[in-house]
Amino acid sequence: MRAVNQCRSGEPGGSYFCNMAAEADGPLKRVLVPILLPEKCYDQILVQWDLLHVPCLKILLSKGLGLGIVAGSLLVKLPQVFKILGAKSAEGLSVKSVMLELVALTGTMVYSIVNNFPFSSWGEALFLMLQTVTICFLVLLYRGQTVKGVAFLACYALVLLVLLSPLTPLAVVTLLQASNVPAVVMGKLLQAATNYRNGHTGQLSAITVFLLFGGSLARIFTSIQETGDPLMAGTFVVSSLCNGLIAAQLLFYWNAEAPHKKKKEQ
Repeated sequence: MRAVNQCRSGEPGGSYFCNMAAEADGPLKRVLVPILLPEKCYDQILVQWDLLHVPCLKILLSKGLGLGIVAGSLLVKLPQVFKILGAKSAEGLSVKSVMLELVALTGTMVYSIVNNFPFSSWGEALFLMLQTVTICFLVLLYRGQTVKGVAFLACYALVLLVLLSPLTPLAVVTLLQASNVPAVVMGKLLQAATNYRNGHTGQLSAITVFLLFGGSLARIFTSIQETGDPLMAGTFVVSSLCNGLIAAQLLFYWNAEAPHKKKKEQ
């Protein structure tokens, strides 16, 4: 507040602070507002120099985390995709688990778009959805079900268009988001059961698993801060627990090898 008061009262040194405030209103403001900070918080922190303003710091942290998660989501599942392509195999991946994860991501994305939530609070769902669709197709492709894979892509695109159109009532979109919790739980449990039955994690990518776990943990905070929606926050709590289970299995089976690999080495 001192800088503002000096500008108004003409205190010595006031022009210096006024110049700093004027400079802060230049390119920096255009970058930060509204991407990272609302204008009132920009003024509070960078004009009035109230660097310990907790509500605005929470917004800054939430926006920063959210955008970081969105940016990271561009690469989260690419290691999984490359691992499948490199091995020319989807061994160890449960197609039902991948499909259920796709349902959950689609629900979050559609629900957020319809409710006009900030992109920083859900943007990773879009990029993870695209990567998960790719994984679904690759799983079917390497199981010799290419026609089924192409049909899946066409059907999914049609369903997505319908969900995002005015034809779909808000109640249906909300129900889809509410179904995320059982979809996430069932999907991860199916993958966990597959890992346990096989005694290894197959073509699961460690990078992807741990990034998903960390991202879902961070999303608990950002969803509470940016949307205030208990349904979104609850979904990420459940998602964190389930991703943690898969991450724990991956560590447990770290040195385990698929049977066909052992045969090749003999």
